[in-house]
Amino acid sequence: MSSDADNSGEVHARLAAEARSVGQARRLVRNVLRGSTAEAQRVDDALLVASELVSNAISHGSRQGDEIDLQFTLVGSTLLLCVVDSARADTVPHLRRRDPTRAAGRGMEIIGRLGRWSERVVDGRRAVQAELDL
Repeated sequence: MSSDADNSGEVHARLAAEARSVGQARRLVRNVLRGSTAEAQRVDDALLVASELVSNAISHGSRQGDEIDLQFTLVGSTLLLCVVDSARADTVPHLRRRDPTRAAGRGMEIIGRLGRWSERVVDGRRAVQAELDL
């Protein structure tokens, strides 16, 4: 993992497309929010969204050996998170019909309940962005 923060307060991290990167992403986001005035529940929500975005990028948009990019910044009381993967999936992120018997596939629904999300392809890579009011 490599990460840096620029003068605007935006954090950029390059993570391996593997499961351990979910925890690394959570730690990076937690460190930024530690000094904020966000309520504990909203910090937990932000960590959950970061986990879902990174997990989806690893599971659906990447192959072994790929890297994903995590970018985020806190602007006032709004957290902007963006995860960019290799766009290896044939489909785009979407909300699935609610099915309590399904063990997986609820990530975008969770993100949508906690904030707003969008998806786009940039230079052949898929970027999924979430915006959360803290």
